[in-house]
Amino acid sequence: MIDPDNLLLVTKTNTNTIIKLDNIPEYDFITWDLENEKDFRKYIQTIEKEIRHSYEYKEFIHYIIDNYDMSKCSFLQVSSLDEVDVKIEIHHTPFTLYDIVNIIYRKRVFYGESLEVQMVAKEVMMLHYRLLVGLIPVSVTCHNLIHEGKLFIPVNNVLGNYREFVRLYKQFISEEELETLERIERYSTEESDLLNTTILDMNMITFNTDNKEYQLPNFNNINTVMQNRIQEIKSNQYVLPVHEDIKEVRVDDNNKAKDIIQPFYFINNTK
Repeated sequence: MIDPDNLLLVTKTNTNTIIKLDNIPEYDFITWDLENEKDFRKYIQTIEKEIRHSYEYKEFIHYIIDNYDMSKCSFLQVSSLDEVDVKIEIHHTPFTLYDIVNIIYRKRVFYGESLEVQMVAKEVMMLHYRLLVGLIPVSVTCHNLIHEGKLFIPVNNVLGNYREFVRLYKQFISEEELETLERIERYSTEESDLLNTTILDMNMITFNTDNKEYQLPNFNNINTVMQNRIQEIKSNQYVLPVHEDIKEVRVDDNNKAKDIIQPFYFINNTK
């Protein structure tokens, strides 16, 4: 408890305090050290997160799924609307979201535009709403395989005019990125081992063993055991043990009393 006799009361005076601010320095605080590779990567990833968690992005994804037949995995041909519980994710290709954000960053640096996270994210979202980025629906399994470099996506399967994006931002796309894009487009049209998707084929696993420990029990045997157990429960009629049963001391094989914990009774049984 707080003793009221020990309270320190403060009397407030009705005076106005004026704080004069002169020679306020220009705002030059930089949140990110964009010259540092590690810090720059965090900066780009923060913009990615800002985009993915935004209301505009979520609404965009819902719209293209509902109106552009993007509810099915492009590889497995299973849908999030099927009876099978399949989660469909939207993948950016041939430019990943990280690539797109990086290209927009270079463009904004060149023109001296704001590099604030929200401003860069806003321009990236503008490209999404104009369908200038490549998108494809894939299941979680396929998405993981894509990021692990085990599944190739032909560009003719994507939604979005990514070529117009290249035309508009070409001077800010690196030579390495353009060369990679050229190979992706070439491999998408010619016969290539990259188009092989046998990694997604279903394989049956069969166990063949004579060891009884690995044999499944016979259904009829299980059924008989369960029926007998049910009858035992019914015949018992759920009768709880009486007081004398509880007091009975159990003995082991040598006719010695076992150590047991005696129950605690709130009401003495006089029977």
